[in-house]
Amino acid sequence: MKKIVAILIIIANFNVYSQYLIDTGSLIQGGVEDGSKLVEAYIKPLNKAIVYGLSDVNYSKIKREDDYHLEINIKAAYISIPGDDWTFDVTKLNLKNFEPKDPENVMAQTVFGDSLKSITLVSKAKNILGQPLIEFDTPTGSQKTAMPLPFAGITLRLNHTNLSFNFIPYISVPDSDFKIGMFGGAIQQDLALFIKSLQDKAFGISLQAGGAYLFGNSKLDIKPGQIYTPVTITGHTTGPYDNQEINIVYTSLNFAAYFDYSLGKHINIFAGAGFNSGTSNIKVEGTYPVYIADPAGFGSVVAEDIEDPLNIKNNFNRAVVDFGIRGDWKHLFFQINYSPVTYGGLGFNLGYKML
Repeated sequence: MKKIVAILIIIANFNVYSQYLIDTGSLIQGGVEDGSKLVEAYIKPLNKAIVYGLSDVNYSKIKREDDYHLEINIKAAYISIPGDDWTFDVTKLNLKNFEPKDPENVMAQTVFGDSLKSITLVSKAKNILGQPLIEFDTPTGSQKTAMPLPFAGITLRLNHTNLSFNFIPYISVPDSDFKIGMFGGAIQQDLALFIKSLQDKAFGISLQAGGAYLFGNSKLDIKPGQIYTPVTITGHTTGPYDNQEINIVYTSLNFAAYFDYSLGKHINIFAGAGFNSGTSNIKVEGTYPVYIADPAGFGSVVAEDIEDPLNIKNNFNRAVVDFGIRGDWKHLFFQINYSPVTYGGLGFNLGYKML
């Protein structure tokens, strides 16, 4: 589980958070049902940030004075993580087998939470001395309250229509065996093509639709012996564990209407409003060791191997507004936009115009 969380952090930030990797193997090894809830709560803000970030920086200027235009660019979304999602209340997860060791300290960190704080969870089942049968600490956070998500793009303008293609090549993430890829696209249509009164004006109105698909996979290495228990463990954890793998998929769709205004030859300002929707799906497949309190109630811990323990899916939706400014010169341009909504933030677009 350490590598599961580590990989997700690396995916989103391209190794920015590598120094904050932490051991969370006990989350799944303490039971699949509770482990799934804990993992989901820990990474859900990261899932939101990726889904929303994939649909940022899609606006491209409608150059009404040209018949066609081709540009290559580097884009980056810088998503702000709201304070409410830096922590989560463990007691609200309705865990079946675990509870906070300190009833007064129930707030665990998410992946964006404090890098020093954690809480201890203990099993509700006890041995004959009243000691919890299983005990582990929740992971700390990265203490990063904003997340960068960079990717490359190509934009082609045909008359009053802009076609954009965004991508991350299918590559191995540095310092890991994880591979990641992303592709997406957007179409932006200038309404001046249909509304003659908008032609030859300093302002314009356009409609845009886009989507993105991010995917990745890696081998995992979770072995027995990563959980604390004061009693003798019974049962069997024999593996094999060389078939462990994580697969992730994120999708993101956006629809928006934009108003833009040209301030002279080089400067263009714009504002947009629309809707953003997406999904995240994280699968952990293969054989994994899990430890559970003896269901017979004899105060012991039973070990067993389980197959394909996690399949976490989330859906996300939001309304979004966007404001920005763009500067164009002969071959270069720079664009910056800001979205004030929850999980909004800054977007950047730096590019070279080939035609």
